[in-house]
Parts: sequence; structure tokens; C-alpha cells
Amino acid sequence: MVLEIGDMAFQTDKIVLIIGIILVSIIAKLISDWVVKHIFVEYPDDTKESMRLIFTVLIIYVGITLLVYIIITNSMFLLVMLALLTITVLYTAKDFIKDFFTRISLLTVKAFGIGDYIDVIGQKGRVLKIGSLYTMLRRDDNSIICIPNEIIVRSMVINYTKADYIKLQESFTVNVEEQDITKVYSRITEELDIFGYRRAKILHSQTPEGMRFAVTINLEDAASISNDTSNLHKALNIVRGEFVSD
Repeated sequence: MVLEIGDMAFQTDKIVLIIGIILVSIIAKLISDWVVKHIFVEYPDDTKESMRLIFTVLIIYVGITLLVYIIITNSMFLLVMLALLTITVLYTAKDFIKDFFTRISLLTVKAFGIGDYIDVIGQKGRVLKIGSLYTMLRRDDNSIICIPNEIIVRSMVINYTKADYIKLQESFTVNVEEQDITKVYSRITEELDIFGYRRAKILHSQTPEGMRFAVTINLEDAASISNDTSNLHKALNIVRGEFVSD
């Protein structure tokens, strides 16, 4: 049986095949969406979106190729379209594959993990998420920043959480007599006690500009480093002001 539509004639079996391809394509799309949603449930959202896009492109391309092949029945056309399909898939997936392996390398090296406090390209913050494209940090001011993984793998990463504690050091120089050094030590200790730093290490050394006092405190929580730096600076400025001669 032949069905004529305008100037084109279609055999009944071809019409059945065309309808079948359309239905199979729709079912394949539904299945691929289900697989991405339920099988890859632990993957980041951006990774799942990339996978969903690749599956959709494949299904549409294969469906259109088969439909055209059925209509014109040309084997050479099918081979050419399959070759183009291969090129299209590789081109579409190249960024996804690169980002996927970049993320795998980050997780394999274990330079940092979720919850770690890190410093990368001058940005400090606690790691909230390691996606396939970006790593998300919560900075000290509570703002969120997303850093591309390809930048992270090429940059130096400082992980403060991996250390047992963080050393924070600051110094100041004043002209004091030898007998006043003990007074400076006492005042530094008093000011640090006010901010809760009771296990500080204080050293002094003579320099051409005067007596240099270096103070080191240990921090257990790297996330407070900005606040602690400010507190240490305030405490030492107070002490320095008391011993600076007019």
C-alpha cells in the first residue's frame, strides 16, 4: 500500500517505521532523563545537566538520521550522517569530559574536601561544593564565590584545615630601654588576654629602628583568621601606642 502526500509517496511500512522511530526517540528521552535523575543522583547538578544535554543531542540526531534514511533510502547518506554524529558527540562532550576528569583529579589528589578552609588565587573561604565545573566557597564575609576547577588545578592551594593549627604572627618596633622590655611583655600579654589569646609566643630582638617584638598565636579554626588578624593588630597597636615617644 502506498500513501501519497503531495508529490511524495510513502509505503505503509515506511510510515510505520517513521512513527516507530518517533515513539522510540520519545521513550529514549524519558529513559535518559530518568537515568540521569535517579542513577546519577549523587552527581553535581551541573554535571547532570551536561549529561542530559549530551543524551538529548544523541537521541535527536540519531532519530533525524534514521528518519531521513528511511525516506531517501541512501546507504551513503547514513554513513556520512553517522560520521558526523561521531564528530558531533566528541565535540559536544569534549568540555564535559575535560571538566569531569578535572573534578576527578581534584577528588583523587584530595588537596581539599567539603568543609575545608582554603586559599586559592587569593580567595579564602570554606568549601561548600566541588562541582564538575566550579568549586564553591563561602568567604569570610559570608559571600559565595565559584572558582572554575581548571583554574584551581593550575593554581597553588593552601588548605588551612589540614593543619593541626594555624600560626598567626605580627610584630611592631618601639624604642624602649632594656629595663622596660618586661613591661612591654606584660602589656602585650594583658591585651592578648582581653581577646582570649592566652597561649601566645612573644620574642624580641634589637634592630636599627629599635626593639622589635614579634607575637605568634595559634589558631585552631582557620575560618576565623581574618577576625583574629584584626584583633591581634588592634592589641599590638594599643601596646605600641603606649610606648611610642612623642
